[in-house]
Amino acid sequence: MLEIAPGVVIAEEELRFEVSRSGGPGGQNVNKVETRVAVCLDIEAAAALSAEQKQRVRERLRTRISKAGVLRVVSQVHRSQSANREEAVRRMVELLRGALA
Repeated sequence: MLEIAPGVVIAEEELRFEVSRSGGPGGQNVNKVETRVAVCLDIEAAAALSAEQKQRVRERLRTRISKAGVLRVVSQVHRSQSANREEAVRRMVELLRGALA
């Protein structure tokens, strides 16, 4: 469960994770290990957000939301998939909190 704001909690089941190979230097694991993580949230399907909150998120994060209404955050700064997953989720929470503030 991701607490975005008081009373706004997004279930992790609503998030979709995509993994791929990270670019740049990686030593022995380069081009072999999928460490890049993208976390996606369908804004329209987010049950925790009211219609007003969805509109506010769409307006304030319009450059990060696809035409299909999906907010996508990517992390590839760490060498492990789990650390990148945590970073992507942390960044998504930060963006949503900022949009709803």
